[in-house]
Amino acid sequence: MKNLFLRQSLNEREQCAHQYQELKELGKYCQEDAITASKLMLATPLGLLGSFSAGAIQGWHADDPDKRHRKRKAIWRFARIWMQQALL
Repeated sequence: MKNLFLRQSLNEREQCAHQYQELKELGKYCQEDAITASKLMLATPLGLLGSFSAGAIQGWHADDPDKRHRKRKAIWRFARIWMQQALL
């Protein structure tokens, strides 16, 4: 009787481990797809403007301790990506 329960629990554990690995791989693929899609969206003028606006708006909050850093980062990101698009 103990062997039966032990075998069942081991089978369940193996099945859960297999499902976990599948979900982990699926999550990795979804993450890669999301990164690719965001890069493609950022390459469009609308995506570029949206990215700059999000960083700039976030940097202009009065209660933000990293306000200057965030504004500077948004401006440099905008300039860098604009130059990349202009050169391509």
